[in-house]
Amino acid sequence: MTSTIRNTGETPRRGARRGAPLAVALAALLAAGFAAAAGPVAHPAPPAATAADCQNLLKQFDVAYPAHHDAARAESARRNRDQGAADCRAGRYADGVHSLRRALHDIGVKPVKSVSLAPSR
Repeated sequence: MTSTIRNTGETPRRGARRGAPLAVALAALLAAGFAAAAGPVAHPAPPAATAADCQNLLKQFDVAYPAHHDAARAESARRNRDQGAADCRAGRYADGVHSLRRALHDIGVKPVKSVSLAPSR
């Protein structure tokens, strides 16, 4: 038995699924448009440093320093502590807190958040 191929004159339907890739492309463009419209996510600014934060960090350093005064960076820590105290006295609390936190890190102590930096509920 031999098989015969019949030619009906019809060509195979090309692009029968042409709509699917188009729908995917349109959905992707639509999603990208919504993402761009939403813009970047804004995170709330951290609370501003206060005189209480300075006092808390100064106390932490002064309590911890005697036990860590032989640390490799003890001299740098002492300079940062003094600079932080001076900044705090001048009302530059953010600079003072930054220096005091660095001083604590220099002697290997993790600064503890003060009450005023804790989120309020």
